[in-house]
Amino acid sequence: MSEQARLDIAVMDSTCALPRRSGELVFHDDWERRAFAMAVALCEQGRYDWDTFREHLIAEIAASDARGPSTGPGAPGYYEHWLAALEQVLAKSGILPVAEP
Repeated sequence: MSEQARLDIAVMDSTCALPRRSGELVFHDDWERRAFAMAVALCEQGRYDWDTFREHLIAEIAASDARGPSTGPGAPGYYEHWLAALEQVLAKSGILPVAEP
């Protein structure tokens, strides 16, 4: 991935902005760190375009907000949205097989 694409990841803004505290990324659980790293690594390998992932992340957050309150107990956190967006992108790119209903 080019330096420009890395900058695109680092400076995502609005609803899809990465959670930070004092400028550092914030992860509450190890799985969040792994999901983040996997998304970045697969993009760096050319498996998908970062803008495509970002669009899915924005759509996932918007859909969640439309379903109801986005805070409080039981509400999905940022990285739940991140993981859902990553799964969608990987399924559309053929990397992740889509489960039959």
